[in-house]
Amino acid sequence: MTDPDTIIYPTIDLFSYDLAEGLGQSEDESNQNRNKFWRRINVGQMTTDQLADVIKIESELSDYIELLGKDGKNFDYPLNGFYYPVKLNDTYALQVHCSIDLTHQDRDDPSLKYAPRHIPSFQKIQENIVNNLHGSQINQPESHMGQTWFVWGQLAFADQKASDAAKRIYGHLKIFDNSSWEKDLKTEINPSAPKLLGAECFELWQLPSDRGNLSQNKHLLICIFPHELNIQDISKTISKLYPSLMRLFLYRHKIIWSYHLSRQHKNELKNKVKEIQATISLLANPDRSSQTDLAQLQQSLKSNLNLMNTYVQELICLESQKNTIATNLENYQNKLKRLENHEEDTNIPFLEKFATIVTKKYIPQIIADITNLSPNQKFLENSIRNIEGIISLEQTRSERSLNQSIFAVGTGLGTSQITVNILTAQFSVNAIATKSNTLFLIYMMATFLGSIVIGGLSGGGVWWWLHRRSRNSKNP
Repeated sequence: MTDPDTIIYPTIDLFSYDLAEGLGQSEDESNQNRNKFWRRINVGQMTTDQLADVIKIESELSDYIELLGKDGKNFDYPLNGFYYPVKLNDTYALQVHCSIDLTHQDRDDPSLKYAPRHIPSFQKIQENIVNNLHGSQINQPESHMGQTWFVWGQLAFADQKASDAAKRIYGHLKIFDNSSWEKDLKTEINPSAPKLLGAECFELWQLPSDRGNLSQNKHLLICIFPHELNIQDISKTISKLYPSLMRLFLYRHKIIWSYHLSRQHKNELKNKVKEIQATISLLANPDRSSQTDLAQLQQSLKSNLNLMNTYVQELICLESQKNTIATNLENYQNKLKRLENHEEDTNIPFLEKFATIVTKKYIPQIIADITNLSPNQKFLENSIRNIEGIISLEQTRSERSLNQSIFAVGTGLGTSQITVNILTAQFSVNAIATKSNTLFLIYMMATFLGSIVIGGLSGGGVWWWLHRRSRNSKNP
């Protein structure tokens, strides 16, 4: 009697991805990304010497740099697993491989090593991976892009159903929020359809919502090999496939990560739109001229120029994320084609379902966002031009008022001088000198006061006439 709850050589590979060098990041920020990544393998902060060694390794002129050599780093005995970190261009990729715990006797005896194991052992294997990844699997750093759980094994008996085994495995793994096999499964249960190296494949995922966070990104690929194949051959073939899977999953997570960033840029732009609308409302206020002075206008111009710079940068970032998604979608589809063309007994159209979502939702949504949000840039440009025009008018008005005041004062002073000259001309110097000192002082005081009064009246009259003329020219 067969046991449907058993599987041969249950194995889990976790493919995890972290940003190494972000666009515009400083050297310190890149070092922080590097430390966060390496802390997942080594406990504690990297020493200066360790950091220097890693930077030297990463400086190789290659887009695929094995950071711990081709064999990686093994788990401590008796755990049967290893870490294999790689730098792929601007991304750190980490494969964490783990199978059932093996004693020395199990490792040396294939009949024990590949003996059927109970499916619940997958739960223990997953726990071993999580426990050997230092740092939280829940609160991932901002530099974390995503991860894929690649789970595989061989049917222990010929009459077992791969779909039943995959469903049982799914039930013992802690990956999904509010897990539901029927809801999360993206492949059709059809033994003659999806194949990867002869294995029946079951892809399950949950994608982040537009308003959600990146931790909602869950991805699981279960591959169940038929009983008649040789498990040692399966293990060797899968090992050769790991580099291709590492790149394939990277393209997937880069797409999701970029789309998530695009939602952040969109939200920033929507917040800036509110500021733009407030600016337009201020300029449209009919009482603005009486309430706004030149200093306020200049401050408003400065604020709008800063707003313009931020808005344009966010639009550029949104466009950049669209281009990143398009590039990685092309890489993803090309990698799928190469896998199907070069790997025997491989037919994986189910992996194209994700590409369809990208083509029909992600890219069109970002294009629509750019189309809808770009016109606000024109509104902001017009607002800046309007403010600059108002400032120019206000400066002209201030200069004109100053000139009028100077002219009026000059007129008053000139009139005053003329008055003094006329009054003093009425008496000769000799005549004034023959008078008493008191009479002379009275006369001079009267002349002085008279010149002030006449100068003030003439200057004020000129100022009033110019001011009235200026007002009439504004309101014909």
